[in-house]
Amino acid sequence: MKLGRAALGLLLLAPLAVRAVEPISLGLALAGVLTGYISYPRLFCFFTECCSQKGSLSREALQKDLDSKLFGQHLAKKVILNAVSGFISNPKPKKPLTLSLHGWTGTGKNFVSKIIAENIYEGGLNSDYVHLFVATLHFPHISNITLYKDQLQSWIRGNVSACARSIFIFDEMDKMHAGLIDAIKPYLDYYDNLDGVSYQKAIFIFLSNAGAERITDVALDFWRSGKQREEIRLRDMEHALSVSAFNNKNS
Repeated sequence: MKLGRAALGLLLLAPLAVRAVEPISLGLALAGVLTGYISYPRLFCFFTECCSQKGSLSREALQKDLDSKLFGQHLAKKVILNAVSGFISNPKPKKPLTLSLHGWTGTGKNFVSKIIAENIYEGGLNSDYVHLFVATLHFPHISNITLYKDQLQSWIRGNVSACARSIFIFDEMDKMHAGLIDAIKPYLDYYDNLDGVSYQKAIFIFLSNAGAERITDVALDFWRSGKQREEIRLRDMEHALSVSAFNNKNS
């Protein structure tokens, strides 16, 4: 604040002092003061997005967004709220946060990713620190799997080096080549760092249609038994979903 007042004072006094100081000298002096002021981190981040701009996440704000915008997904709400808020509030997580969201197209997987991104960065999905990959768009040809693997690892390493709290969203995971999934796996494990880079504060979100049939079957079984949808618990889904996803012939 002291620096800001000094800069403002110099600007206000400039018209009075212009006769006593050479124009070039005055210009250089003002430029120096303004440059120093603008380089002050908080002011710099006021004009452009910074990785540390939102150092914390409001659990209440995230819950409000999930409650008011996401419907029919009581399991996802609870898991996402606890996982994301707990991870962001932990100053030293032991591994990156990894979320795997499953369901048919239109059930809200991309929408949930958008809500998460917006609660961490003001730019949401348009933030420089949020990166979206679509399997069929970014990795369409199996013949280029080696190239894709090298590019993906380089992209993840470079972006996490620039911002530890980077968010990576992978859509259509059920259509992604197995080699690419193997390329991502090392960044998800319990490593302090890999080649000098720590990935422990990064967030990886995987979106997949795999297991959607089993989700529908479980929900239908509850309906046939006369039970409410909200009575479904995570344990009712976990085993069936994991087996279905693992045995998916398309991935």
